[in-house]
Amino acid sequence: MRLLIAIALLFLYTGSLGAQDISLTGKVLDKNTNTPIPGASIFIPELNRGVVTDVDGKFIIQGLPDRNITLQVTFVGYSNKVQTIRPAQFSRDLIVELEESITNFEEVVISGAYIMSKESSPISIEKINRTEILKMPSPSLMSSIARTPGVSEISLGPGISKPVIRGLSFSRVLSLYQGARFENQQWGADHGLGLSETGIGNVELIKGPASLIYGSGAMAGVVNLIEEKDADAGIIEGDANLRFFSNSLGLRSEVGVKGANENGFFWSLRGAAESHADYVDGDGNAVGNTRFNTQNLKAGAGIRKSWGDTRIRYTYLKQKLGILEEDALDELVTTRGDRSLQLPFQDVTDHFINSETNIYVGEDKIKATLGYHLNFREEVEDDFDAVDLGLITRNFMYDVKYFKGLTPYLEAIVGIQGFYLRNLNYEDAGEFLIPDATKDDRSLYALLNYNKDKWVLQGGLRYDYRKVTADASAQHFVDYGFILPENPSDRRLERTFDGVTASGGATFRPNSTWRYRLNVAQGFRAPDLAELFSNGPHPGTSRFERGDASFGREQNVQTDFGIRYSKTNFTLSGEVFYNHVNNYIFFSPSEEQIDDLTVWVFEQADARLYGGELALDIHPASMKWVAFSTGYSTVIGQRRSDMSFLPYIPAFRWTQTVDFKLKNTGLIKNPYISILGNWVFDQNRSAPLEDDTPGYYLLGLNVGGSIPVGKNLLDVYVSGSNILNTTYLDHMSLFRPFGVNQLGRNIAVNVRIPF
Repeated sequence: MRLLIAIALLFLYTGSLGAQDISLTGKVLDKNTNTPIPGASIFIPELNRGVVTDVDGKFIIQGLPDRNITLQVTFVGYSNKVQTIRPAQFSRDLIVELEESITNFEEVVISGAYIMSKESSPISIEKINRTEILKMPSPSLMSSIARTPGVSEISLGPGISKPVIRGLSFSRVLSLYQGARFENQQWGADHGLGLSETGIGNVELIKGPASLIYGSGAMAGVVNLIEEKDADAGIIEGDANLRFFSNSLGLRSEVGVKGANENGFFWSLRGAAESHADYVDGDGNAVGNTRFNTQNLKAGAGIRKSWGDTRIRYTYLKQKLGILEEDALDELVTTRGDRSLQLPFQDVTDHFINSETNIYVGEDKIKATLGYHLNFREEVEDDFDAVDLGLITRNFMYDVKYFKGLTPYLEAIVGIQGFYLRNLNYEDAGEFLIPDATKDDRSLYALLNYNKDKWVLQGGLRYDYRKVTADASAQHFVDYGFILPENPSDRRLERTFDGVTASGGATFRPNSTWRYRLNVAQGFRAPDLAELFSNGPHPGTSRFERGDASFGREQNVQTDFGIRYSKTNFTLSGEVFYNHVNNYIFFSPSEEQIDDLTVWVFEQADARLYGGELALDIHPASMKWVAFSTGYSTVIGQRRSDMSFLPYIPAFRWTQTVDFKLKNTGLIKNPYISILGNWVFDQNRSAPLEDDTPGYYLLGLNVGGSIPVGKNLLDVYVSGSNILNTTYLDHMSLFRPFGVNQLGRNIAVNVRIPF
């Protein structure tokens, strides 16, 4: 951690030399009427900065670098405008014209390494902004993003969930937090991703292999949680968010404040707390010990100048999560609203500190991301004072990129990336599932991006090396009788994994009507510690787990092809993919029993996954107050040897949404009504020893608006999920084998109070 802080301070000191002060002034106008648009947002993603136009539609941004930057200009009811400019070349105001539109395709994304609109990116990237999460919140952030086509979740109750992207999950989906990879033992079936929405500006989802950019673990895709934008110069602002969930009687409160001075120093502070009782299914039955609570604290500070910017952030996250037990379903049910801690439960604590620095070198840029993550995971079953499974993970990570402009249309990125992770068991833990271990991960990569006129072309190469060392020589392992695979005499095992990855893609936009996208990408994943070395009972899952140290690394090649056709009144888009996976690792029960626990073993076989997403948006030009959208997503996963189906593959899904934007009424500004439908089809392509799951239909309703309070607008969002109170089983729920139903009707009320 000292090294991390020292490097961040060094960047801060060296970058402060030779700063310049370039300003950009401009005006945002309505394209048809030529009238100014007050309140339009101008955002620069490279700098994480933005301003809002004044009553005359004017804006000014100071302290800019002497290089090309990306501007995204947005306003409600208008199409987004994205353009690349060089501020020093503007001797007069920049004029930005916006056109009235219901739909917005030109959203800037940063997860593909290059900053561009998501429509131009050859990589399929979806973006979910914070307002969408607030309008229809869920107890878990992963549940909120699982409404995205091609994305779902594996859950163990409302407090524990992890993402599934096009059928791939667990350690195949990489999580990024504050620009760095986030590892908190998500390999476990009962281990949630463990990240919250606190202080998040938006979430970007890469659907498809992104190993070229992010390394091992990104073979399915990436969940990138992006921080809220920094405060504007000379501004101190804050907000409070209060939320209530009717089903679990859940309460969430969040307060944040941020500021910046005229000299470029900026800071932020935010905290949140959340508490839920047991949830109730569609039949009115409480599901015992699904209660949970979390506390979250974040702080950050940095400086921005024309040379670039640097910042350092700290996050603390504490979670206490109840665990349902199959043989104690009735005993765990207590009084309605009871939030007291019950056995068994998980106690998870995360400390995450990282720095991000951007330094401009002429037309080029250096970006350095450093992080240190300390994770404590305790699983307690029988006694509040005894830890059954206890793990400590320490992970130092780094990613240094050099962006080099080769021509006005061609840019290269070269970089080094890696992490050193050490995982230790509590010496006094009651049980041991995996041994102590270290991971040493190193990589080198290079990418090219060509962007001119109608074409975007991307491609690159990457080399990775990982050494995994398992150590069960400590006395507590000997006393417990923990055995590594093949039982080596020194009780140590070492595995290495390396290889080359390549990816390439293209986007062709001949006009505003058509967009074509093709991407062929390799991905890979080294087996995680549980898959290689597990050999013990896993508290909370009621099973004995056994790994295989002979596994090779998973390797996949995925081909994606997408088309979008857009006219004034509607937009039709489709994506298809085929994923060819070698050495796919999956989990299945055996007939062996140890101490009344079924032995679950990891297996490895070649597999394939294929499917796609189809979306239709209807936005009549004559009725700008209404819009209709529908989407259909499919994925099928099979072993290539016998074409039997893979476990935990989501069912086909058809979603429908009707949005009504109403006129201002009295004190209520920007009122809206949204009706949402989600039809999940029968999942009758079950894996061996896995049961089929019947389909179901869920209906949702969102209403809301803003109320003027002084100079600010108080936002009120009311959302209803499963309002028909349907009783159903979700195929992706780890409760499904127990016959435990999902969440019944829930009404969520969210109030955002700016100050």
